[in-house]
Amino acid sequence: MHRSAAAGAVLALTALLIGAVPAGAEPTDTHVITLDPAAVDDIDALQQIYGPWPAGRRAEDPTATARCGPASPDPVPDGQPIVVSMPPASPFTVGAIPASSWRNPPVTDVTWRLQYEGLMWMKPLARRAVMDGQMQSFAALVAQAVAFHRQNPDPGNNNYGWDEGTALRRLETENCLYALQASEQLRPGMTADAQVLLSGRYYGPPNFPVHNHGLMANLQLVRAGEQLGVPSWKSTAIRRMTSEAPQAFSTQGLSYEQSSMYHGVNTSLWASAVAVLRDTPGSETAAASVDRIVAKARIANQWLTEPDGVIVQVGDSDEIGGSAATLTTPRVLRDDQTGWDIGRWSWSDPNAIYYTVRSGPARRAHGQHDRAGGVTFSAAGVRVLVGPGRFTYDATNNYHAYQVSPNSHNVALPDGGTVTSAGGKVTANVVQGPAHNWTVQDTMFGISHTRGVNVNRDTVTMKVSDTFPSKSLWRQYFHLDPEWTMVSATPNSTTMVFAHPSGRRLTITTTGRLSSAVQGITRPPQGWHFPEWGARVWAYEIVIRSYGRSSVTSLKVS
Repeated sequence: MHRSAAAGAVLALTALLIGAVPAGAEPTDTHVITLDPAAVDDIDALQQIYGPWPAGRRAEDPTATARCGPASPDPVPDGQPIVVSMPPASPFTVGAIPASSWRNPPVTDVTWRLQYEGLMWMKPLARRAVMDGQMQSFAALVAQAVAFHRQNPDPGNNNYGWDEGTALRRLETENCLYALQASEQLRPGMTADAQVLLSGRYYGPPNFPVHNHGLMANLQLVRAGEQLGVPSWKSTAIRRMTSEAPQAFSTQGLSYEQSSMYHGVNTSLWASAVAVLRDTPGSETAAASVDRIVAKARIANQWLTEPDGVIVQVGDSDEIGGSAATLTTPRVLRDDQTGWDIGRWSWSDPNAIYYTVRSGPARRAHGQHDRAGGVTFSAAGVRVLVGPGRFTYDATNNYHAYQVSPNSHNVALPDGGTVTSAGGKVTANVVQGPAHNWTVQDTMFGISHTRGVNVNRDTVTMKVSDTFPSKSLWRQYFHLDPEWTMVSATPNSTTMVFAHPSGRRLTITTTGRLSSAVQGITRPPQGWHFPEWGARVWAYEIVIRSYGRSSVTSLKVS
């Protein structure tokens, strides 16, 4: 369901392989490699690094077992300097990277720094070099990895690329390099990175909740311990995975990371953990236990898949393919532990109604400020109300502030309210054949708020009511899928009509008054949707102001 999107801040990795070129002259041989920054959290890319490889692929390409991820599409020939361009920074040359750049990178974006200081840009180049037998180029990459540790030793804290997230990605890269050719030059650096993941900086218990970073760290520790012959690294990781698996998902099988996409990431990673446990003598019982947890998570992923086959965008998430349905009985999934309430009337009809209502614990991990009864809604084969998705993790970027804010979600905001991380609680729900009804109470803005959500199968309608007993003015925010276009909507009106390319119509009626229906405003951002990392498209953001104790807005698809 990826739709055409305006270009956003996409990180490109470009390797310029050049011979001796006079100053100021253009290189005569340029090879371009594009690396999607979201690949560090992309399920398909993670599968290449953490998942099992079919025997046929291993025979066809021995470098596949090195778990480096995709190889560079272009060669890395020996005898030519490797000049790497990672916009927006200036190009750098492998083997001649200024030592100062590790502690003062030229770009502030956290994802760029993760790629750079985590040496993630090396993996596609290294794998391609070995595939082609270009071992001089491969040796240059190994030497650069060794130089990183010599030039930028661990300061004992999270600075300069020594946080757990960057260290685990760097160990991931070093495991790739070592698997391609077992160079003992890599051992000291791998040991330094492993020590970060064995210290209090580890992203997991007892200092932090269970998180995908912790699991990735443990999987890399297992691999590094096996490659370098350090059994204590593997035994620590096995012990952690065994004890932490029950804390990764709710009893209903949903991830605690508050994101539909990261639920899939966690499910895939824990499936890899099952494979590791099965291959570890004495951990067979633990493997079976974790496998049962993963089985529930796979079922939950079916609930997170809309009738169009793409996951619902809740929390930090992209429009990616979901899971094929094996369930047959339409019903409601209510999970108070994670704050997911999902309803659907069919597992096979693409025109069936599908919706989500958000509540649950305080915002954390990859969650956003939607936990005060935030909703999504799809009906008659089209998406109607959607979450924002994710654009960036750069906290200094205005679009990041927008993607996590309540303003980008289908929630109600009191005038002058201050947002907190508090979540909501389902206080009542009624599930009948033709209609589902939910009541959510919260104090996300520091004051009492009650939201009612009624979804009717027969009238193809979602009705949303909000009450702020201590406020006389608040605003309801509704965000339409980018496909909708405005037919009629005037300020202060109580009825709005929108059209969809499929021929569907959306009629919105309210007891409040329309304040605005805008799209594509940049300062501050309003009316945007993020279908995938770094991409943004215009989408209607509707704001309805309400006075008095309560207000009701109805959205009907015809």
